[in-house]
Amino acid sequence: MKIRILKTASNAKAVQIVRYQNNKQTILQHIGSAHTEAELNELLTIAEEWMKDFSQQLSVFPDEGPNKLIYLYNGTFIGTQ
Repeated sequence: MKIRILKTASNAKAVQIVRYQNNKQTILQHIGSAHTEAELNELLTIAEEWMKDFSQQLSVFPDEGPNKLIYLYNGTFIGTQ
């Protein structure tokens, strides 16, 4: 899942949550359209909250972490993809 921002015909910015699977894009939720930067920031916050609620997956970077660091001594490197 990721947040996608599109420019609309009326020059607004639409915020959508999409999922890519089998080379196909599926729109999971249309959050709304923004005409100002303040509105866009508000929609992005709503989109992030929707993604958290929808996925019910714990974040690697919890909101309460003041410096957003991952402590490597708590984990094991498995590989990259």
